[in-house]
Amino acid sequence: MKKLMVVICAASFLAIADEFATPEVVETAPVVVEETAPVVEEVAPVAVEEVAPVAVEEVAPVAVEEVAPVAVEESAPVAVEEVAPVAVEEPAPVAVEEVAPVAVEEPAPVVEEAAPVVEEAPVVEEAPVVEEAPVVEAAPASEPVDNLFWGFGNYGIYSGYQLYGSLVNSEPTAQGYIEGNMNLNWDDTNLGYVGIGLWSNTDLTDKRRDSYGKAFNEWDYNIHWGKTFWFDDDQTIGLDYRTSVVWYYYPHRRHNGINTPWGRRSTSTTMDWNHSFALVNPFLVPFLDWVHEYRQNKADLLQFGVRRSFAVTDALTLTPQLVFVYRDHKYNWCFPTAGFTEFHNGGLATGKLQLDANYQLTENFGLFAKVAFCTTMDKSLRDASDNSHGAAYGSYKDFFWGGVGVTVNF
Repeated sequence: MKKLMVVICAASFLAIADEFATPEVVETAPVVVEETAPVVEEVAPVAVEEVAPVAVEEVAPVAVEEVAPVAVEESAPVAVEEVAPVAVEEPAPVAVEEVAPVAVEEPAPVVEEAAPVVEEAPVVEEAPVVEEAPVVEAAPASEPVDNLFWGFGNYGIYSGYQLYGSLVNSEPTAQGYIEGNMNLNWDDTNLGYVGIGLWSNTDLTDKRRDSYGKAFNEWDYNIHWGKTFWFDDDQTIGLDYRTSVVWYYYPHRRHNGINTPWGRRSTSTTMDWNHSFALVNPFLVPFLDWVHEYRQNKADLLQFGVRRSFAVTDALTLTPQLVFVYRDHKYNWCFPTAGFTEFHNGGLATGKLQLDANYQLTENFGLFAKVAFCTTMDKSLRDASDNSHGAAYGSYKDFFWGGVGVTVNF
């Protein structure tokens, strides 16, 4: 009887081995099993004597989306009688090597080797976790480019008193200027700026002392308004305009004055209404100053030319300029003529080639230097110089002039 049972078992094993040796593949839809991997904590040892070797050459990867493992406490062994075969497109024959019997006691699910990845096969990966985007705080509102109040000034020593290319005093002087301004803005509209300015002169020698005095012998006051009209959004090209009224005051001059209850007092000799234009651009800046003397001689003067600034370093700036002066025959008080008595026509009076250097020491303080060559171009004015007309103005038709000093801006 035992022999018969052995024969029957051997025949069954041979039949099973023969069936798995040549499997027939049927093209069916792939089955995705989501929750089929039971975990068994206490499983009785299974003895496997001979398992037919299975070799898989090309197995299409099966995409499993987040299969949650099922933990089973003390579950009874699960017997699977028949599992529907997974259909694989064009599978290769399966070869199985001999596997030694494995005894499993309380096994944990362990994956030893990943299935080979077949090229050009779609691989489904777990979607990455997207973190919440950081909150960006709003940028603070930009501050105004210019302060509400601002100004600048300078004070220096010069080789002489030079005005419009004419040498008023050939001996050293000290001159200074300061002005303060307030920006005008209305409903986000820039209306320019308004301000006041003050210029002074002190002769460092006694050459004009009898006529003008010496220390602070001239004070020039002005009120002004200015604005730059930009032609582009980048503010690189525009028209800069400024208008001002100037009062010239000579506190020690003995030739001009008015009668007051306290006696005769010195007063300003003239008043100007000036208009200045400059075509601002990154290349060469042409400019024009129109001076209208409206109190005493009622005369006009035009000063025009070109200039350009070069930033040599962050602190040093050089500005060369070429300037010409045209005057009518009535504008004569700073030119070498016979006092206030004019005897010839107006015209192109003087020309000047000048170089300015500015060095910024700190944000608010700096140094400056100027040097210029001036020439009298009008023949009648040159003749007047040769004949020493104009009292202290002397005979200076062609001369060099310059000065050095300090600057301040606030």
